[in-house]
Amino acid sequence: MLKVLRWIIIFAILLLLLGVVSLGALFLYALEEKPSVPRSAPADYTTVAEGKAFVKRIKLEVESAGEEGATLVLTEHELDRLAQIASHTFKWLNSDFDIAGAAINSRASVQLPDNPFGEYLNLGAQVLPSSDGIVIEQLSVGPLRYSGRWLLPLAAQLADLLTRQQQASLILEGVSDIQIEGDSVVLSVAPPPDVKAHLKEAVRTLQAYRLPAGEAKRVTHYYDLLVALGARSNGGSESFSEYLTPVVAEAQRRSERGYAVEENRAALWALIIYFSNGGFEVLIGKLVSSERALVRSSYDITLAGRRDLMAHFISSAAIALASQQGISIAAGEFKELLDSGYGGSGFSFADLAADRAGIQFVSLATGSEAQARQWQEQLLANAGEVGFFPDISGLVEGLSDEEFRRQYGEIDSQRYLQQVARIDQRIARAAIYKSAGGNKNSDD
Repeated sequence: MLKVLRWIIIFAILLLLLGVVSLGALFLYALEEKPSVPRSAPADYTTVAEGKAFVKRIKLEVESAGEEGATLVLTEHELDRLAQIASHTFKWLNSDFDIAGAAINSRASVQLPDNPFGEYLNLGAQVLPSSDGIVIEQLSVGPLRYSGRWLLPLAAQLADLLTRQQQASLILEGVSDIQIEGDSVVLSVAPPPDVKAHLKEAVRTLQAYRLPAGEAKRVTHYYDLLVALGARSNGGSESFSEYLTPVVAEAQRRSERGYAVEENRAALWALIIYFSNGGFEVLIGKLVSSERALVRSSYDITLAGRRDLMAHFISSAAIALASQQGISIAAGEFKELLDSGYGGSGFSFADLAADRAGIQFVSLATGSEAQARQWQEQLLANAGEVGFFPDISGLVEGLSDEEFRRQYGEIDSQRYLQQVARIDQRIARAAIYKSAGGNKNSDD
């Protein structure tokens, strides 16, 4: 009996290995040398503004839907705008939508690291009109074609399992009908009750999974220090560095018996949450508010004497800490492109300098143990803004969309990229980056 059981176990293991090898072989076979989706035009102010307006419209329509549900209309133009933003944000992704005849076709080309099998994984999904909700009729992976009817239900079940709720399945089931009218998709949607509250709870559950053990207590420790520093303020204008220096000193002290990356990350989150008055907790969950009540920070905190540069620096640092650096840089550019529209402050290279400085600040603080400790040492040895913030003198500001296009074209133009390179050189001259091998060449 034991011999038979042993052979059954061996056979099962061999089957599992065969399955893994087969899936790996299929994946390699699906790789291709060329993308099925060409690189889209760079995202500009209009693209971002329209994408933002579209997401806001859909959110409001879903949240205001009554028991009878809502009818959502998505145009091909709107879907393409979202695809264009995604392609700009994720440099390794090209994507597009096409509504042709009686089908919605979505395609994506994912650029892979160098390998001998193929540079791109090309994906595609076709959705047909249906009175049974959203159904992927055909799924393509490279040259392979499959029925995709299983994909969305499986994805919803996995999301339900991960968040310990059934909201993903309920939302998918809430789409009762999908039709095509010209170049538009018409969805009949009946959101589940309290969808907004349940989605927020699901997000918090996902956030809790990715937070390191003890993170909330570490962040709150630094937040308490900031509250104490703020209580001593006389209410006048203060530099961000006056708060940064004592927090970094505390991070260095605690790193003597722990990990510098861990302490730097917690200190940065505390600074971000404190100076955004809790606004950025949405990125990571209730790191501070789960431990103590939030306190409003001092109002007139500046970098280079300006509150707006302080806001840009903190916002980009928050995005960089919560995501990949490429996404953060794109987010900084998008903010500037939006400012160049009507009613905005205009495109500002000074603001973009603050954005990029915030990103690199976080990158060095959390890159490795050696870099994290060097970051602490250099900030304490070079107290004040000059230690980490670039010179913004002479940087062009207040460009309208029309002026920006006339002078720089798109954000992948040579002239624009030269300005970005000049900004990065200025950042590299700050003390904390010089020791990290930053470029010290003059930009003028």
